[in-house]
Amino acid sequence: MDCKKAENLVSAYINKNMSLHDLREFLAHIKSCSSCYDELQTYYMVYFAMEHLENGDSDRSYNMNTVLLEDLKHRERYVRREMIKRWILVVGCILLVLLVPLLMLF
Repeated sequence: MDCKKAENLVSAYINKNMSLHDLREFLAHIKSCSSCYDELQTYYMVYFAMEHLENGDSDRSYNMNTVLLEDLKHRERYVRREMIKRWILVVGCILLVLLVPLLMLF
């Protein structure tokens, strides 16, 4: 993923509105590109602050770097789980395709 695409996906990341494929590529790019990470960090801070002000949660203090890092870890775990689910589904389908003809023999 290039920086231009990553920057265009910052809003989708914050709003949790991206495909698994895009999320996977976005997370990989953010890890390796400090410029795009900084862009995400800036927008994430603004979004998070606005959301908490609107919800009346303004009297609590947050370490925004920690909040963003936790969110990134959470989304990485989500991507891993979804990829494992897809892998299991594919393997299950392959096994089913292989076993059905064998079962028909008996």
